[in-house]
Amino acid sequence: MEDKFKFGEMKQKIEHMKRELPIVLANQAQNYFVDSWQRQGWDGTGWRDVKRHDQTTPEFKYPIGLQARKVSSPILVGVYRGISGGTLRAAVGNSIVSQTFNSIRLRVDLPYAKAQNEGTDDIPGRRFMGNSQILQPQQREKIKEYMGGLWGK
Repeated sequence: MEDKFKFGEMKQKIEHMKRELPIVLANQAQNYFVDSWQRQGWDGTGWRDVKRHDQTTPEFKYPIGLQARKVSSPILVGVYRGISGGTLRAAVGNSIVSQTFNSIRLRVDLPYAKAQNEGTDDIPGRRFMGNSQILQPQQREKIKEYMGGLWGK
């Protein structure tokens, strides 16, 4: 019997989309979150600067050998006690926990990640992960693109 409406082909396309789309969306989100470091901010709002960049604060006054590095390093990639930063950014770059058609989960398990992202009484929040007003429409477009591909558009 001929499959005049190509239901078999459509079923295969749907199954392929259910496997591939969550991976694409998870990677898109992860890349957006990692790009916070390049943008030095979140959704068009810059991060509050750190004290080590401000010459009027005690945090600016470091040993000569590290001063240039501390002053020029990006906000969430500082040098702490002579150890170069970047651990948080690397953790965000490996934050995909699971990606299925029903759920996409990203998580950073570093003990200070939540404090940096949301802030505390002592630390101003510098969001790098979460609900994004810029990422959401980008992901809707990606979903529409995949859905359009099902119908051959």
